[in-house]
Amino acid sequence: MPKPQYYLVQLHGTREGWPGDITPDEEKVMSEHFDYLKKLTAKKKVYMAGPVFEAKFGLIVLAVASEAEAREIMDNEPSVKTGLHTYTLSSMRVSLLVDHRSPDRYASDPSDRVIQKEVTVPATIDQVWQAWTTTEGVNTFFSPNAKVDLRIGGPFEIYFLMENPYGSRGSEDCRILAYLPKKMLSFEWNAPPQFGDLRDKRTQVILEFESIDAVHTKVVLSQIGWGKGEDWDKLYDYFDRAWGQVLGNFKKRFEDGPIDWSKD
Repeated sequence: MPKPQYYLVQLHGTREGWPGDITPDEEKVMSEHFDYLKKLTAKKKVYMAGPVFEAKFGLIVLAVASEAEAREIMDNEPSVKTGLHTYTLSSMRVSLLVDHRSPDRYASDPSDRVIQKEVTVPATIDQVWQAWTTTEGVNTFFSPNAKVDLRIGGPFEIYFLMENPYGSRGSEDCRILAYLPKKMLSFEWNAPPQFGDLRDKRTQVILEFESIDAVHTKVVLSQIGWGKGEDWDKLYDYFDRAWGQVLGNFKKRFEDGPIDWSKD
C-alpha cells in the first residue's frame, strides 16, 4: 500500500446566517453530506470530520493518494456539489495519529449463526501453524498476495484482486484478534466489494488446531458475527461456499504441494 498523502479541508458556508437558519432542503443536503463522508471514513479516505462551531466552518482530514484524488472527493461532496459550501484544501503532514476503531465495524445486533468447517491434513501442527500465521504460509494455499503479522492487532490481509485499488482487493484492514500458539487463531474478515455496504462490516473467524498424530492435524474453522437481514443471508451463503474452497486448497497444499498460482 503506498503511503497516503494528507489534506486538511475547510468547508465554508456561502451565505450569511448559515447554519443557524438552515432550511429543510439544506438539511437534506447535509444528511447526504454525512452519509458521503461516513462511507469514505469506512474506506479510510476520511480520517476525521466535523463542524467547528465558533468559527463556523467544517473540518475534514483526508488520507488519499494525491491532491487530484482529494479534489475529486471534495468536488463530489454533496454540499459542495449543490453550492451550499465552498472549500479550501491544504497539504498536511501527520506526525502523530491515534488508531481508532469505528463502533460500526461489527454488526450491532449479531445473530447466533455460525459457519463451521473442518479439515484434516497430512501435516504436523508446526507446519499447519506456519501455513496460517505467516505471509509465506498463506501464499502457499490462500492467495499469492498477502500480509500477515502474528501479533494482536497485526494485519491479516489476503489480496485476491490486485488489479483493484487498495481497499478493494481483499481483506484489507482485517486484524488479528487473538491467538494461542499452535492451538487457536482468531482474525477479522470482511465481505468482497460486490456486497456494497457490508464491505465495511467485519465478522470474526476462529481457527482451532488439533494434532491427531505425529503427521496429521485437524483444523476447525468457525465464522461468527453475522448480522440479520437478506443481505447478510446472501453473505453467509457466499462464505459457506468460499471457506469450503479455501480449506480444500489448504488440504491440497499438503497433499500435492504449494499451489502454483501461475496456472490460474
